[in-house]
Amino acid sequence: MLRHIVLFGFVESATKADIAEVVRRFAALRDLVDGIEAFEWGTNHSPEHLDHGLTHCFTLTFGSTEARDAYLRAPDHVAFADWVGTLVEHVTVVDYWAVDTVD
Repeated sequence: MLRHIVLFGFVESATKADIAEVVRRFAALRDLVDGIEAFEWGTNHSPEHLDHGLTHCFTLTFGSTEARDAYLRAPDHVAFADWVGTLVEHVTVVDYWAVDTVD
C-alpha cells in the first residue's frame, strides 16, 4: 500500500473552528475522490519536541501510484489544497510504500 502522509502546522490566527473545518474537508475527500482506500488523522502527541510546528497528521492510503497521482490532480483535492493554503503555515508531505518486514 502507498501511504501519503500530510503534516500541517497552522497559522497563528487559525481558530479551533478553522482547524475543525480543515479536518472535515480533508476527510470528505475520501468520498469525493476515487482511489483513496483509507484515511486517518490525528494530532501530534510526541514528547520529543521535534515537530517543527507541525501539529496535525493525515494519512491517506492508495493501492497504486496511479491512484495517488489521480488524487493529486482531482479537482476536489486541488480545490481543498487551494482553500487550506491560507490556514496552513507549514506543510510536509511524505509518500512511502508500506513494508511489513525488514530484509
